[in-house]
Amino acid sequence: MKWITVVLLGMIPAALCSQTYRSHTVTKDKVVITLTEGHLSLTPLTTKAIRVQWLKELPAEQQQFVLQYPQPVPAFTCRNTDTTLLVSTAAASVSFHKRTGILSFRDKNGKLLLNETANSRKLLTDSIDGEPCYRAEQGFATQENEYLFGLGQFQDGHYNLKNTTRKLIQVNTQIAIPFLYSSKGYGLLWHQYGLTWFNPADNIIALQKKDTAAGGKKEAEVTTTTGTQRVSQQQSVYTGSFTVPQEGDYTLMLDLGDMDNRHLVIVDGAACINQSNLWLPPAASKIIKLNAGTHTVQVVCKASNTPKLSFRTASNETIFRSPHARSLDYIVFTGKDADEVIAGYRQLTGEVPMLPLWAYGFWQCRERYTSGEHLVKTVQEFRNRHLPMDVIVQDWQYWGKYGWGVPKFDETHYPQPEQFIQQLHNLHARFNISVWENLDKKSDVAKPYLAQNLYIPNSPWVDMFNPAAAKTHWNALNTNLYSKGVDSWWMDATEPENDALAGKQTYLGPGNFYRLTYPLFVSKAVYEGQRNTDTTKRVAILTRSAFAGQQRYGTINWSGDIGWDWDTYKRQIVAGLNYHLTGMPYWTTDIGGFFRPGRNQYTDTTYHDILTRWFQWGCFNSIFRIHGYQTETEPWKYGDVVESRMRTMLQLRYRLMPYIYSAAWQVHHKGYTIMRPLVMDFAPDEKAVSQPYEYMFGNAFLVAPVTAPGIKDWNVYLPKGQPWYNFWTGKQYAGGQTINTDAPADKIPLYIKAGSIIPMGKPLEYTQPNATDTVEIRVYTGADGSFELYSDAGDGYAYEKGAYTTIPLYWNNRQQTLTIGKRQGSYPGMLQKQVFNIVWVQQAQGHDGAVTHMPVQTIVYTGKEINVRNSTVTK
Repeated sequence: MKWITVVLLGMIPAALCSQTYRSHTVTKDKVVITLTEGHLSLTPLTTKAIRVQWLKELPAEQQQFVLQYPQPVPAFTCRNTDTTLLVSTAAASVSFHKRTGILSFRDKNGKLLLNETANSRKLLTDSIDGEPCYRAEQGFATQENEYLFGLGQFQDGHYNLKNTTRKLIQVNTQIAIPFLYSSKGYGLLWHQYGLTWFNPADNIIALQKKDTAAGGKKEAEVTTTTGTQRVSQQQSVYTGSFTVPQEGDYTLMLDLGDMDNRHLVIVDGAACINQSNLWLPPAASKIIKLNAGTHTVQVVCKASNTPKLSFRTASNETIFRSPHARSLDYIVFTGKDADEVIAGYRQLTGEVPMLPLWAYGFWQCRERYTSGEHLVKTVQEFRNRHLPMDVIVQDWQYWGKYGWGVPKFDETHYPQPEQFIQQLHNLHARFNISVWENLDKKSDVAKPYLAQNLYIPNSPWVDMFNPAAAKTHWNALNTNLYSKGVDSWWMDATEPENDALAGKQTYLGPGNFYRLTYPLFVSKAVYEGQRNTDTTKRVAILTRSAFAGQQRYGTINWSGDIGWDWDTYKRQIVAGLNYHLTGMPYWTTDIGGFFRPGRNQYTDTTYHDILTRWFQWGCFNSIFRIHGYQTETEPWKYGDVVESRMRTMLQLRYRLMPYIYSAAWQVHHKGYTIMRPLVMDFAPDEKAVSQPYEYMFGNAFLVAPVTAPGIKDWNVYLPKGQPWYNFWTGKQYAGGQTINTDAPADKIPLYIKAGSIIPMGKPLEYTQPNATDTVEIRVYTGADGSFELYSDAGDGYAYEKGAYTTIPLYWNNRQQTLTIGKRQGSYPGMLQKQVFNIVWVQQAQGHDGAVTHMPVQTIVYTGKEINVRNSTVTK
């Protein structure tokens, strides 16, 4: 190895910077800067990703959970001047300012993307569970109009994360992934595995506890500007006050220490944080505007919790802080757009495997089915009613007499599981089953775990960090479930349940160091276990928690045990959009909410309103799934009207299967994202970027879910740059405007971008690999466009070896010609001939506002290129 060392001592007064530059060394893969305190490494991981590591006395973290795919060292240069070190690749650069110690990141054109803030790089000595560590902290300068997205899935309702405060831990309904995407075109992975604070609020507000049971009353009263709120004896009321020096925006942070069922913070008599659910994460924040002076606060929470309330001043600085770190470590990703940034992130952390075709169909789930017969009869009823569905899900407690969480069917209600699972398969349904990692230690199935000491000490959870635990766990799942015919996994409570690693000792060491990463290891164990056992079935894992890199293990996440009201529903939309911007492509919710309003839900039309709207939105989630606690979630349980509306969306989802499955191929092949916040496609349009409840589903569909009750019409913003078509009527509109659109109860507002090509399959009641023998190809005229139609066997991993086909489609708007290109590739059983029905969607000439879906032109396609002209257009 060649080392180039440059020594420049004494050129910068130490008082100007907490880490004064001493020298730097250039090696074949990095630049190491020696500071008065430790060493700062700048490592180009790829041409578009640069890693920053600051080490002091402690050795770096030895575990590499996230960066699993090292790339060839990219070519880079290091330019040294009196004031700056500039490390550059072909696509990005980072400069170290010797006087201030600040790092600045730029794209290949020299555009500034991100700056550290002065004197914000910190490693403060500490310890946890007897082991030394640091409190690692770094501040970044954000621009005035910058939007920040990502950080996983949270229930606080925030869409733009700038100036929000978050406590990144893993709990039910909350997934913590320390990755940000900026509207300015960069991504940032804060590369830590433990508790992380995002924009920590360090101004503590002193609180005093009031007696809620004073005078023997069962309830106390809290007075607000919107009326009196009653507080039960199971809750406590805290009061306090705080002073701010000037008028402005401030972030309030509530941290209750543990899961709760109430988030209520009242400032000057007005509720600013107000959520109720049987499960709520410990922490929530809200940005509020305050006048200069003193303000009163009230906090309500469970009596068993102790609230901490704090605030910070809103600013253009974004801060990450991890209290249990061994170094400071982060990676900045660049790219021409969000897709390129996320593709670069996945290049280092793992590509996304294809899910089986059936996973993109409808998942029927409830809490719970009670027997094998119950499962079979439910699928039969779906088929009898001609309601499309692909997956039936068995929730917990099928284990019965074998003990909590034991992955084994109790034969009392699930006799001969191979037989009822085969019946499900004969009905063209797939079987998904709930499994846990806290199986009863008294059970026979647990004996191999106990014999090898595979549980976390003083914990019910299996130590999935231990390779022996991963192997033992898969063996239990395979022996008792997979070998019986189970198709896929519902891995519940993989946080593990509610931050359970804090204060524990794991196979790798103190759990606090690895507090966020348990779900990654659970997913890894099952993914690798199944793939090593059977390559004919693709792994599909529905799981409640996740960490960076988990996308490589065939996982789907859902938003946990949420409530059912309109506010909860809206929070799921922004939670899902931010989650997809962490590089995780597959996500869903409990349509209609997990905790529901009880028996009257089946007849209450006000509940039917939100259930219908949620179901419509669910059709345009990357995974389409319903669920509910102590609920019969089947469509017919809600009456003919609701069933009919659900049937409409189910039929649409299945007709769109060629479009969706082709998009899924792009997820695997090019790092694509199906459920797309508008920043991904319309970053220059600030009004589009600011829309929290609109997004693109693939490249064609603008989805604008209705998020309020009793709606008949809805405002939709159409991004700039191209015309848009109403999907339901075909009417065309100019972009860059907000329109009021009809939104009847049976339709979700959908708009199609001009230039889109949408392949639509024939009506189906379950997915079928070769159902694309007849495809309607809709061409939305008005701009050029393209699409790649993908097909494979629908399951197995032969596609990884090239067993698939693609058909390129190009629309030339000037020439009014659709080119159906030569078919590429092959696989056993592929279609040799397909019928394409071409539909032109266009603005009619000479008719004010009229729109036409022109008659079909039918093409028989045998794999050779065909040019189809839109002959309906007259010059």
